[in-house]
Amino acid sequence: MLHSGIVPSVALLLLGEIAGGCRVVSEEAPAGLLAARPLVLNRRRTWEIRRANEPLGHVLELAADARDGQPAARCFSVRNTLGQELGRIDGLGRAWRHELFANEPAWVGSGTLAEGAAAILASDAPIELIELAAAP
Repeated sequence: MLHSGIVPSVALLLLGEIAGGCRVVSEEAPAGLLAARPLVLNRRRTWEIRRANEPLGHVLELAADARDGQPAARCFSVRNTLGQELGRIDGLGRAWRHELFANEPAWVGSGTLAEGAAAILASDAPIELIELAAAP
């Protein structure tokens, strides 16, 4: 009688291994990711950010060369006096500030380059942008 209880147990164990051995894997990716190509941005112009004659940082214009009849892509990097990027302004004038422990940057405003830099730096007082001849 001992063997009659073991055989069904072994059969159930093997059936469980076969049925439970299937694995479903799914991956998500943005549409068109396989066709994406890296875009090299080069520094074009640099401005010093000043408030009441005090330096607050720099704005760097980063642009890619025009290709395939498309206009050149560009953005502006807003950095503090230590060269750390605090946020970016896109080609449409939308300003985004990097937030600690956040997955995405926070939109802080839209407008001119000076308004975007002031919003990223959280400056209530007006700022002045002075174009530099050479990059810092």
